[in-house]
Amino acid sequence: MDDLKGKGSVFKGRIIGIEPSAGEMGLLKDKVLKEYGLEGEYTLVDGSTPGMLAELKRAYQKKEPVVVVLWSPHWAYSTYDLTKLKDPRKAFGAESDGVTLARGGFSADHPRVASWLKDFTMSEEQLTGLEAQIQSTGKGKEQEAVRTWLKDHPGLADRWTPVDGTD
Repeated sequence: MDDLKGKGSVFKGRIIGIEPSAGEMGLLKDKVLKEYGLEGEYTLVDGSTPGMLAELKRAYQKKEPVVVVLWSPHWAYSTYDLTKLKDPRKAFGAESDGVTLARGGFSADHPRVASWLKDFTMSEEQLTGLEAQIQSTGKGKEQEAVRTWLKDHPGLADRWTPVDGTD
């Protein structure tokens, strides 16, 4: 975020946002812009996620600099060569991990699946790549996209769901 200071004119003084009710937007308006001294230099433009993505695509195709509100992981990181801004002051808060939740008794009822879920890891690059494959394959073709992605990542599903020969 520090990299934006003093460069408002490069980005037309705008940060292209998403839905005004999104948590990221509230944090930007109430805390982040102030924390990094960007108030007055940048205007946060309320919009929608599809609108922000359209603006990102347009600017990217024209090779114009743009600042957008984008969370991670997101398929756009695999589709475009983007610079993710760092937040060393933690104005957005601490990073978080995805977690797996299950109903009480699930592990006892399904120990193998519970073990797989407990040991499951997926890198940000893997997740954004999978999301990008789903996005590019199109709505209603999600299973096809996953199959294609898994073919491009041989052995990954076997590592996630190892078979121990006791079936």
